Amino acid sequence: MLTIKSIRSTRGFTFIEILAALAINLILMAGLITIFLSNINHYRSTINVNRLNQQLQTVMLLMSNEIRRSGYWSNAQNDIGSSTNNNPFMAVATDITVTGGNCILFTYDSNSNGALPAITAGADDERYGFRLSGQSLQSRTYGAPYDCATAAGNWENVTDSNIIQVTALNFTLNSSTIVTGPGNKGIVQRSVDISITGQLTSDTSITKTLTKHVRILNDRFLNQ
Repeated sequence: MLTIKSIRSTRGFTFIEILAALAINLILMAGLITIFLSNINHYRSTINVNRLNQQLQTVMLLMSNEIRRSGYWSNAQNDIGSSTNNNPFMAVATDITVTGGNCILFTYDSNSNGALPAITAGADDERYGFRLSGQSLQSRTYGAPYDCATAAGNWENVTDSNIIQVTALNFTLNSSTIVTGPGNKGIVQRSVDISITGQLTSDTSITKTLTKHVRILNDRFLNQ
């Protein structure tokens, strides 16, 4: 036999109770969606930071490895005991130089044959350089003018401006002379400090600066 009490206990939820439950579920769902979107944005930001860092680390490694070889000459032993420095890769027009702070030029004996070839587009002419042009890092190509002021189209882009924009590039050439004998005889030890700053093209709020100290392995000998 049904009583009033049993009828009340089996009648289910009221409309107000259902609305309250729905409201609570919507609040919980909104919270979960917010957390999910926050995690997605954090994940995307982390990937973008890593992408930018990887791009800058790669070009920094490229520049430092090349600059470190500046002035290498396979016949350097021929100058031992002489009164002159005959290294063609350390002559006035070919020795490492920095122009405007954001362009560096240097030469080295890439094929170890002891000779500096003429400028040609057909083969490695053993003249190298890096510079900032627009918002791209560029490197000198074979046959291009050995000049920091040459047109942008004469050099080759190393970075892709569709991915990253290089906003700053700086080279600082350092030197220290160690006296080894009478007169001007000595050794000039040199190094280059490199600083490069870049940002993602798709999100310019993501930016990073890398710095590196590069010791040039080939010292300049002063024999006069």
